[in-house]
Amino acid sequence: MIWFVLACGPKNPEQPSANTEVDTVEKVVQSVVEDTPSDIPAVILDGVSISVEWDDGDTFHGKTTDGTKIKARLAGYNTLESYGPVHQWGEWTAKELYGFAKESGVFASKTVWECTDTKQGGGYGRVLVDCPELRKAMLEAGYAHPFSIGGPAPEVDLQAMRIGMENKAGIWGKGVPSVLITSLHSQDEKPDKEVYNRVCDLQTGECAERVHTETYEMCQTVCIENGCMIYVPYKQRYGDSRAECLR
Repeated sequence: MIWFVLACGPKNPEQPSANTEVDTVEKVVQSVVEDTPSDIPAVILDGVSISVEWDDGDTFHGKTTDGTKIKARLAGYNTLESYGPVHQWGEWTAKELYGFAKESGVFASKTVWECTDTKQGGGYGRVLVDCPELRKAMLEAGYAHPFSIGGPAPEVDLQAMRIGMENKAGIWGKGVPSVLITSLHSQDEKPDKEVYNRVCDLQTGECAERVHTETYEMCQTVCIENGCMIYVPYKQRYGDSRAECLR
């Protein structure tokens, strides 16, 4: 297990180049681990310093000073899926976008962020944590997009994303799709129930459920408008049962 513990870094860490590859990301991770002190807290949560491990750019887990375990989902934005090369649009390959997904956690780990617990659930046993400066940095650097359910994202978040797009930063370096898929579900997962895909409108930042009745094959590429994602059921995303297209 790699624990990211961080010194305070610059307010505007360097943006990634558009040709990031997975092997480059692995080198970046190793460099961060070698060069970072091990006794500096990574996040200040409600005024309490904690060391955390960044799973990717929008989730972390760690322990408070009294040993309490915490798993957190960051509010207001979303980074690409980091379980494998599943996203694709424009001229990007899935492998290249996977590189940004992995690198987003390294980016988050370079600065000590001040955050607050929203006292709302973040799903999967996680708390929902708000880190405004991290969200802004992620959006401007092109590592993330706004994630809002039930209505448009705040204008300040949309503006931060537009800065990233205008600079062709990160995931926007080879084009901007009209929508970005964040989850796919096949009808055969729940044959007797309504299934949906979650799709984010990049004009408004709203991420809405799109109900459908389609059945997908393992590792099938599904495109909605000009954004695509490879379908892999949750149980085949990790470990020995991981789908071949994720290896």
